[in-house]
Amino acid sequence: MKTVLPREQAVEAIFSKILASPEASERLSEVFYRHLDDDHLRIDEDRDHFLKVLFHAYENGDVSALLLELMGKSMFDLLREAYLIPQKFHGKAGENPVFLTDVKGELLPGAENISSHVYAKFQETWKNHVCVPRSALYLADGYDLIRTYTEGLNIKEEKEEKKRGILVLYALPDTRKYGLTEAQAYSVVWDTFRKIQQAAPRAVVFYGQETGVKQESPDKPYDEIGVLLPMHEFEKKMLQHLEEVDGIVLSCREKMMEKAGNDSLDL
Repeated sequence: MKTVLPREQAVEAIFSKILASPEASERLSEVFYRHLDDDHLRIDEDRDHFLKVLFHAYENGDVSALLLELMGKSMFDLLREAYLIPQKFHGKAGENPVFLTDVKGELLPGAENISSHVYAKFQETWKNHVCVPRSALYLADGYDLIRTYTEGLNIKEEKEEKKRGILVLYALPDTRKYGLTEAQAYSVVWDTFRKIQQAAPRAVVFYGQETGVKQESPDKPYDEIGVLLPMHEFEKKMLQHLEEVDGIVLSCREKMMEKAGNDSLDL
């Protein structure tokens, strides 16, 4: 029988980093126990469905199936809620984040309910921030993705807690090219992710493995890391925080290129 959610491979590196950090360990424990209290714990009124999930989790060693039933969160959902790994980035056409502008700063067709104040602030930032090589600014909406069971072991995904802000998206070397799984790639950017969180608390960080593809070289994909700075949190010091994030990500990119080779990313 298959696991309910895709199982992350080679997660030991991530877990080792969390265990080595008292702050990270405490944060994950707090999130875990918060979801076990009476206000957050989910009670399945369908006894047969609960037992089906319970037995499935036992037979398959699928802890995420059980956590999803009890808390509405998988193991990696808990890590993301504790700000210990990035949100999963699915590319510019993905559901999270949702891009509202193109690379030229123009509103995309279908972009709705954008106040003149927010768009003016974005335009001001877009014109005054000098993007580092292979990066770009966008206006975007980021969400928390909440998953729940429907019938049987089927899962539906819903968006919650929309955060509208400025997304800076960077190209990184292709980690699959040098044999890393997505979980191992998370480990590579973990220190960078933590530094971004420290420099810009409340920023939402996205990471995608091989989500970037250029029209002129579709056979040469690349990884991407995106940092969403919610407008209401960072409006007054947006340019300052963007410069800080640029420096952190460029340092990560240089280290990755040292390992992958200078030809791993065209700058």
